[in-house]
Amino acid sequence: MSSLAVAALALAAVLSPTTVSEVRAQQETCLQTVERVSNVCAGVLTSSDPFELLNCCEGAKVANERKCFCEADVALTLGSSYDATLDVLESGCSIPISVYGSVDCFAHNNAAAAAAAPPQRQRANVAVTKPVSFWNLDDDANSNVASDSMNNINGLYSAEVTLGLEGPGPDQTSAYFSGLNSYVLIPYTPLVNTANFTISTTLMPSPRQGEETRASTESIVENFADTSMQTVVIGGYGLERQWVGPNARGLYEPKWAFAVGTPVGPIVVTSRSDASNGVWSQIAGVYDAATRTASLYVNGDLEASRSLGQQIMLGNPQNDMLIGNGNRLTATGDTSVPYVGRISQVAFFDVPLDEAEVASLYQSSFPSAAPKKGLPLWAIILATCLSVLVVVAIAAALFVWKFKGWRQRGAPKMVQNATNASAGKGLPSLHEENDLSEQLTPKGNRTPSANVHPRFKKIGSRISVTWN
Repeated sequence: MSSLAVAALALAAVLSPTTVSEVRAQQETCLQTVERVSNVCAGVLTSSDPFELLNCCEGAKVANERKCFCEADVALTLGSSYDATLDVLESGCSIPISVYGSVDCFAHNNAAAAAAAPPQRQRANVAVTKPVSFWNLDDDANSNVASDSMNNINGLYSAEVTLGLEGPGPDQTSAYFSGLNSYVLIPYTPLVNTANFTISTTLMPSPRQGEETRASTESIVENFADTSMQTVVIGGYGLERQWVGPNARGLYEPKWAFAVGTPVGPIVVTSRSDASNGVWSQIAGVYDAATRTASLYVNGDLEASRSLGQQIMLGNPQNDMLIGNGNRLTATGDTSVPYVGRISQVAFFDVPLDEAEVASLYQSSFPSAAPKKGLPLWAIILATCLSVLVVVAIAAALFVWKFKGWRQRGAPKMVQNATNASAGKGLPSLHEENDLSEQLTPKGNRTPSANVHPRFKKIGSRISVTWN
């Protein structure tokens, strides 16, 4: 038996290193555990002390069982020492290591985040599929980690990103990207490089000097592989703002764009609406591998769709996702410029969302944009009945008013006609001396007094007086 094996057995029997490591790990965070393992494993492959390698492997085993190598913030914080530790563990230890970005870690993180994940938002019986990753960019102002609330695929802020600014809603915040060394780096993972996908972001661009004077491309979210002058884009996808034109005034107009990499270069889908400065918007790029169709949605509405035809979308096999970085090589030979403005959230789905789901996603991000709920049926019926009664009442009032006016205009003519008809039948005329004529004196022996008043009435051309 080799001296290394004897030493390992002796140390295991006397000190029980696994037990010691487990007890210690219970008192540490995953970051502390992996940092300690990294320090122990540094230089062990060139060391002549067999105990150093044993301690390295035993510590790594405990950390791996806790899935500490699955946490993105561990990899981002430790940086190069994390990568060096993985090299040691792969070559010097005979244990299967699950590392950040692997399928095993995805299953672990998915189960761990299920309880803490936000519930599915639902409106009008349309459920919004849970994203694989959701970067809300609402981290503490001094944070360097862009937290993923779904599967811990955390990113890293560059020094020039400003956090804690006002977002599109009263309870939302955003991050500002100045265009000068301001970006978020999401380390490569196959989880955000799937055959079918939807990538969306909520943002408010800021103006750049001279942006209307030439054609240019501003990178918002990009997940492209290496680019070259020969292929432009080897694989991947991106959401962009492109200036197209010139228009009749000689200026270039900003449009939203969704680019996907193909063997013949990028295929770009461009919006109809303008990508205006100072306005909060939500854009979503959807790729359906079954139909080979790339679609672009703006504020929940489908604005453009394009089939790749015989081409296929090439994935990104190795590079990181970048938010706001720029520097993608375009078909004209230029490079895209960094994004300038605010971003409130970025989400990645491993399915192509349909129109109803994209609309629900937009309405969940902008609650004020959701359509108002209609009145209940009983209220609609009551309002209809009241409206009918009001109309009937108005019509009846108009009829009565018209009828009264007609009577007032037509009554004198009817009386005159009746008088003329009576005269024609031999009836006594009001102009003749007969019983109908009255004297201008009181009847009988009654004398006028304060209580007796004459009443005058004109009959034809004569005046009739009565006393009462």
